[in-house]
Amino acid sequence: MTTTERPAEEQTAHAGGKSRPWRFFSRRDPQSAQPADVFHGLLDAITPRRGLVITLVASVITLAAGFSSAPFWDEDETRFVAIAQSMLDSGDWVVPRYNGTLAVDKPVLMHWSIASSFALFGRSEVAARLPAAIATLLTAVAVFRAGASWFGPATGLVAALAYVGSLLVAIEGHAATPDAILVACLTWTTLLAAEGLMPGLHSRGRPGQSEQTATRLASLSPGRALAIGGITGLAVLCKGPVGFVGPLAVIGLWCWWAAIDEELLRGPRGSTLGGLAAGAARLAVTTARRMRPLLLAIGMLAVAGPWYAAVTIRTGGAWPEGFFLVHNLHRFAEPMENHVGGVLFHPITMLALFYPWSCWLPLAMVVATWRAWQHRVQGPQRAALVLLLTSIVVWVGTFSVAATKLPNYVLPAYPAAAMLVAAMAVEACRRPSWPHPRWLATGTAALGFGGIVLAAVVLVAVQFGAPGGELVAAVGIIPLTAAVIVWRLRHRPVAAVAAVSLTGLVFTAVAVGPAATRVGQANTLPGLVETAVARSSGPVRLGGYHQTAPSIVCYARDTVAHWTTPEDCLEFLASTPEAHVLVAADRFDELEERLPEGVGVVARARPLFRETDVLLVGHRQSRTAELPDPHDSPKRR
Repeated sequence: MTTTERPAEEQTAHAGGKSRPWRFFSRRDPQSAQPADVFHGLLDAITPRRGLVITLVASVITLAAGFSSAPFWDEDETRFVAIAQSMLDSGDWVVPRYNGTLAVDKPVLMHWSIASSFALFGRSEVAARLPAAIATLLTAVAVFRAGASWFGPATGLVAALAYVGSLLVAIEGHAATPDAILVACLTWTTLLAAEGLMPGLHSRGRPGQSEQTATRLASLSPGRALAIGGITGLAVLCKGPVGFVGPLAVIGLWCWWAAIDEELLRGPRGSTLGGLAAGAARLAVTTARRMRPLLLAIGMLAVAGPWYAAVTIRTGGAWPEGFFLVHNLHRFAEPMENHVGGVLFHPITMLALFYPWSCWLPLAMVVATWRAWQHRVQGPQRAALVLLLTSIVVWVGTFSVAATKLPNYVLPAYPAAAMLVAAMAVEACRRPSWPHPRWLATGTAALGFGGIVLAAVVLVAVQFGAPGGELVAAVGIIPLTAAVIVWRLRHRPVAAVAAVSLTGLVFTAVAVGPAATRVGQANTLPGLVETAVARSSGPVRLGGYHQTAPSIVCYARDTVAHWTTPEDCLEFLASTPEAHVLVAADRFDELEERLPEGVGVVARARPLFRETDVLLVGHRQSRTAELPDPHDSPKRR
């Protein structure tokens, strides 16, 4: 892209003489009128092709570095894996079952993804987590495409790196959960719909194109509407109605704003309030027609409908009843599983989990809102800023009023946040000096403070049953060091932004890779279940006395019984020499005096964040196997 093809916001005069690369190593005058030319030229050197290549290479390296074979410890991970294993073992890919019972909490796409990965690569922790990593990579590509189309290749690259290099994205990109897949579907849906409804967003800077032409609303073509509907169908297969309603709410509100801004707010100022309301209502209908909702619905139903119909028939309506009524309506209206929080829960957790880029997110949102409101930017860039702000407001605002709260609920807002921060950062780099220097200082201080807080949290966790975490606390040194570097580079904006981009990638790769592996080694419950499997000559017969953790079902790879009364538990132990029972040490005395002859404790372990050991009770004369070293991963089967 040539200088003349860039919008005015991305152009700056290269005044001040010839390039002087050595200036980077010298002390600069804080009032200097130009950034270091050698770094400033890097922005112009980023073409769409180069930016995409860098995005792919950096994302793959970061995601690969974050992978580990640490045991599953999150209950959601182990539950999804157990359901996928059940599908593979039973051959039933329609009805999701967990521990022999109907699983109604999530649709089937994540189960299919994990089961397919197991079929291709074998059953392991890495294979189970691979679909989420692939989805994260696809989202990074979408973020780059959007940022490059709407603001320029440099912004697209920084936005993609900011997305991959944020904490929650890294966690979900290495987890056997559906959130990363959902976000990939939603991001591509929003991108393709925005480009279809406002073609100028994708063809900005075309010679001869006026501002009015660039921001004029169009209608989705039938083919694009069906394709977008198909992608939302995958999102509906992933997490339900939110996959269809959510992105259409974002796009619909944005298009409605664009129509009102173009036809009402820029017209004559003599309109009454009633006239404006009537005009807004008329434009709402027009906007809906432009989006072709019928074709969107047809595309969605073509992809998601067959499975929903099949599972409804196979379960006699039990699955849709449990999913839609309990895990959608009830979860929105009332807290479930003790996942509670106030109205500020999601804004606060987003500031924590979009780290390290969240240090500048409030500034980016304030500046973007002001610039769009005051028309400081025009044409497709203004429309793009409003779209990003709308996405953040819709996702964070909707789930802030929901009763059940989890940080990952607003993960769909993270691509927009990444693009917003990147747009403000690159635009600032093209100015003679940093705008808003106090906000820059505050963000840099927050970057360093976050590293200190992270180290402190890990050290506190060590006191509550996470041995070996002392070394993990050293991860906090990465952002703390980066804060010092960024502050020293504050007069060289491009170098400072590059430093933050690299920091995010390194920090997240280490935090969810080696550091998470170190913490995961303290998760000894999977190893205890492996001991029961090793002591069984056939299918494991395992039960739990007041023990129902999903990791037990996951690593047993079979149905696990559960009892709350000693009689049933003792009867099970007496039924066969292959029987094993997991029981907490503080409840063992309820069984000890009545154990059958030859039955006793054969292994024990202290699960992560537990105050007591969990005991494996079985027949001592059975083929024995020692409890695996808790610092080794459970054996692969």
